[in-house]
Amino acid sequence: MYLRMRVFVFVVVFLAFCTIASSPPATAASSSVPTLPDGPLRVDDCVRIALGRNFSVVNAREGVRESQGAQLAAISSFAPHISSGGSFARRIQGPQEFYVAEFDLTFKTDRLSSDTYSYNIQATQNLLSVSDWANISSAGHSVRAARYSLDLARQTVAYQVKAQFYELLKATKLAEVSRGAMELSEDELRRANALYEVGSVAKGDVLKAKVRVSQSELELIGAENRVKLERSRLAKLMGLPVETALEIVEDLGRETPQVEVEDPVKLALKRRPDVLAARENLKGADASRFASKAARFPSVYSSLQYSWSDNSFPETWDSHRKNYSWNVRLGLNVPIFDGLSIAAGIRQATARAAMMDNEMKETELQAALEVKEALLVLDEATKRIAASKSGLASAEEDYRLSRERYDVGSGTMLELLDAEVSLSLARSSHVEALASLRVAEALLEKATGEPAE
Repeated sequence: MYLRMRVFVFVVVFLAFCTIASSPPATAASSSVPTLPDGPLRVDDCVRIALGRNFSVVNAREGVRESQGAQLAAISSFAPHISSGGSFARRIQGPQEFYVAEFDLTFKTDRLSSDTYSYNIQATQNLLSVSDWANISSAGHSVRAARYSLDLARQTVAYQVKAQFYELLKATKLAEVSRGAMELSEDELRRANALYEVGSVAKGDVLKAKVRVSQSELELIGAENRVKLERSRLAKLMGLPVETALEIVEDLGRETPQVEVEDPVKLALKRRPDVLAARENLKGADASRFASKAARFPSVYSSLQYSWSDNSFPETWDSHRKNYSWNVRLGLNVPIFDGLSIAAGIRQATARAAMMDNEMKETELQAALEVKEALLVLDEATKRIAASKSGLASAEEDYRLSRERYDVGSGTMLELLDAEVSLSLARSSHVEALASLRVAEALLEKATGEPAE
């Protein structure tokens, strides 16, 4: 008897294990994580690494998986639901005694026990539910919106990495300008010392040159620290430790934009992920609103159940030829009154659809505004390059003339130092203008929805 009970318990546990094992396991997100290549990185290399490692992109990718799970849950409403169960029961009745007064007799019974074994398998199928079909449609729109949100995250990260790449490149070039200014100030100090030793200039020229050397040294220290900070910021955007020693290479010599877009606003409204996601969210909200209304419609379902029960454990398959039952059902559910929950759901879904419509219109207006701003920024950057180039040429000529005048004794040290400072500022302005052109191009690409590679 105890052996039979253990076998029956094993069967029940096995059925439960099969039910649990049939559910799909949660798997971690699998995506190839790019590694750092050997040698200096170009801007495309940094973008490629960031798209695989940046946490905003990773989270957006998980958002797609989450929406797919919600879609699967909606689809499961039309999948067969199969369940099984089993039980074992033992009834024990202690000894009893009955006295019959008419015959002056006493009856006694011994301790009694009985076992009951049973199990069942049931399958339920949803045949018709308009509300569930609408929920599946809404979930599909949510998946597409999540994919567009992933594209938006990729485009945003690509722009941020490009902008930060050129910030680092600009900081590197500005550090070179500061290093050049340091060399010029040291050269002026040596020249002032030489002229002072032969009695051509006063002691004040030497002191002014020393002050300029100190200022140049402080500027160089700040410029070098700026390079370290911008490098750490770029590493962070790329999903790398901030201590990563990134080395980049790129030419800032181009002075004209390479981005040419016809009707950029129309292009942005056609392919920007945030606009497309807003449209899908509106479609999903409309489907949810219809689903809330369809909850008032009837639904049709069917079920099939097999049950078996006996006082002894089934030792052979022939034992199932008796003490069993089949139950087949075809049902119709008609909602009559649900405490106003359907009406409340309709009101909520209608309000959400209106909100999604307003959000879509706001997103389209924002896209048009960002395109306008990007075009203005690009135009400004182009004009800044021309102006800074002209200013740099003038500053170089002014420094050359000031140096020649000082060498022949017709100029002062103050004029020479002023010309040197102006030259350093002109070089810095030209570097900033060249870098701003690249950032403006990246901004226009993002504003028009250029896909991230």
